[in-house]
Amino acid sequence: MVLTVAADAGLWNGLALPPDATAAPDAVVIGVPFEGGAGGAGGASLGPARVRELSRRVKTTDRHGRDASGVRLRDLGDVPTWRFDLPRSVSHIREVYGEVFRDTTVPVLTYGGDHSVTYPIVSAAGAGRQLGLVWFDAHPDVLDGYQGSTLSHGSPLRRIIEDGVVAPENVLLVGTRAYDDGEAGYIEKKGIREVRAAHFTDDPHRARDTYRRHLAEIAAAVGHFYVTLDIDVLDASCVPGTGTPVAGGFGTGELLGLLEGLPEPVIGYDIVEFAPAHDVGGMTGHAVMAVTTAYFARLAARKYRPRA
Repeated sequence: MVLTVAADAGLWNGLALPPDATAAPDAVVIGVPFEGGAGGAGGASLGPARVRELSRRVKTTDRHGRDASGVRLRDLGDVPTWRFDLPRSVSHIREVYGEVFRDTTVPVLTYGGDHSVTYPIVSAAGAGRQLGLVWFDAHPDVLDGYQGSTLSHGSPLRRIIEDGVVAPENVLLVGTRAYDDGEAGYIEKKGIREVRAAHFTDDPHRARDTYRRHLAEIAAAVGHFYVTLDIDVLDASCVPGTGTPVAGGFGTGELLGLLEGLPEPVIGYDIVEFAPAHDVGGMTGHAVMAVTTAYFARLAARKYRPRA
């Protein structure tokens, strides 16, 4: 099971419920400090610990001035994993999240870890649900195998689709721009929806319209969404603290705007591939916290939305 985080009133800038609280949270937080699927520079296993350090000063008002200070989180701690046993770790993550998604009715916010962790999380989230999947990433992650493994951070989306967890037409890739051989062809063959980073550069108005249209069409076909965000979807100049930075990506403001356009209900979010040891001047950590604040604002809107 996940581990309980030691009581610390400073974590999450006052939004975290104490361990003995009986009040229902608006979201649960889980860390997956695992990088056994990473093929680039290491360090993503340190992401959850660094996020909790930074959470002491996370903003609770978003860039539009919307107040999220009323949101309450339950931090469930970190999932145990095995650095040199990727299959065992994937299986255990799936088991833990199976329990979490069965036992909670609020969104689950995960901090990785490399992107291999998203495969078992989405597998658990999709059990018994018609799920839409929004995949913010510089890489499409649809390799059949990468560096000798079918479970690495180069393959999670392929595994999700080929396991039948999410129908390919209910997947939206956003910000993609770094392809290995065969990936572009696989995306086209399977009918995976995609709005590449280049589309936003070449014709931003049309790209945003296409993004909104894809989301609306997926929303009409599914009951819930899961949103995964590899921090390298941002341009390399914004996020040096990741294992595989890629030029030609979004600026932070552009990404936040896209996140604000996501439909509900979202049952899970993750932020992966934050490698603090490679960060420069805290730039990547600040980006992760900005995305976190955007998610808090969404949780607040969900909490205070008038009931029909």
